[in-house]
Amino acid sequence: MAASNTYAFLTDALPRAVKKFGGITSDDLRQAALDTDLSDGSTMLGFGIKFQPPGQPMSGQNERAYPVVVQYSGDQSHLVWPKEQQQREPVFKLPASSPYALK
Repeated sequence: MAASNTYAFLTDALPRAVKKFGGITSDDLRQAALDTDLSDGSTMLGFGIKFQPPGQPMSGQNERAYPVVVQYSGDQSHLVWPKEQQQREPVFKLPASSPYALK
């Protein structure tokens, strides 16, 4: 999650802070973050970014954040949930003795 958030900050909010708001002060960065509008599916973790504006009950919270499940197999990672962004069906590898193992 840290890599995804850092990448969004470095490629979206930070350049906007410098170009649109004139620098990298805390106020410039805050304004740039509040202007961030990334659609669902545009971050490494699958969700988008749009912060609730000041004065809202959830001010400063990302209204487009939700959990995703990434499954690693060998050296590959695949988003397996939510279904709308699923890259493949999840693989459930359980011991044969488990009642939940695929037979």
